[in-house]
Amino acid sequence: MDVSLESELSDPVFGVGPSAEALSGLGVSWSLGVEDRQQPAARVLALLLAGNLQQFRSFEFSVLNDLDPEQLHDFRVSLRRARSLLSSGGSVFPGSQRKELLVQLAEFGRVTSRVRDLDVLLEDLPNLYRAVGLGSEEHSLESQELRSALLRNRSGAFADLAARIDPEGAQAAKYQAMLRLWYVLGSVHRLGGDDPGKDALRPSVVVAQATVLRQFGKVRSAGRAAKKSNEVSDWHRLRKRAKALRYGLVAYAPLLNEPAVSDLVSRLRKLQNVLGLQQDHAVQIHLIELAGVQAGGRTALLAGAISEHLRREALKDLQNCSAAWSRFDQSGFKDDLAAAVTL
Repeated sequence: MDVSLESELSDPVFGVGPSAEALSGLGVSWSLGVEDRQQPAARVLALLLAGNLQQFRSFEFSVLNDLDPEQLHDFRVSLRRARSLLSSGGSVFPGSQRKELLVQLAEFGRVTSRVRDLDVLLEDLPNLYRAVGLGSEEHSLESQELRSALLRNRSGAFADLAARIDPEGAQAAKYQAMLRLWYVLGSVHRLGGDDPGKDALRPSVVVAQATVLRQFGKVRSAGRAAKKSNEVSDWHRLRKRAKALRYGLVAYAPLLNEPAVSDLVSRLRKLQNVLGLQQDHAVQIHLIELAGVQAGGRTALLAGAISEHLRREALKDLQNCSAAWSRFDQSGFKDDLAAAVTL
């Protein structure tokens, strides 16, 4: 059954909606549509990147004031979408500036991930306590101490993040430099900088078709390698490849055969959900063990018990990842992808 893309395409994170700010305050709103298929790829990708920036900055206040963990998640997703667009747009964007911005976005992404990973772990903590035989965490001194250690680590990670975003922060210059370069590459009219890539003037639909087909090839290669090795690192690589393909399909959907795209996105989501659990458990093992060492005493024993539980879950994850890939790696997906890019 097809799943509508409407919610994902109109979401403030995934959408490619109004980006008037990207058009230098001219009062023009733009959203990607079928009429843009023959527009130069450089124009379309720049406007999409500008839309990512607009979405990203819309979450700044909430993130800086630590109002809602889900806003941090949305903040990170808009960042990843920009990285995905830049990564797949190597033949369109100016070379050195593109590479420089990718480095800056990746480095900032690591700063945000430390906070997000601890948010997810803290949310999961009551279930983890129950999994190792504890009742209400309020009745256990060790559980309270472990939670306190995680909260202290979260506070430190958040302080590092805030020092970037706050204009008065110690690391604000790095963040502002990233935003400036992001703005420049998202501008349709640029002065200075490297020449654009070789496909800058090709029709956007041609670039979109080639991009999603290339991304699918990387997914198949990564999936089959992971199936063969069954290594955590290879499943993580597949997760990143699948996410890039999904972002590409969503971003370029209006240029493609949009009804055929929705089911592809749904199947990629299902695969990512399984692969994501494996990655979450791997990260949580590290965070729990670190907090246990910091707390010491009987609290370290509790952290060790939780770590062992997570390791057992991680072994199950490897089996689930393999099964999920087998379900996904069918000829039907390739056929549907061909239908999506055939106009």
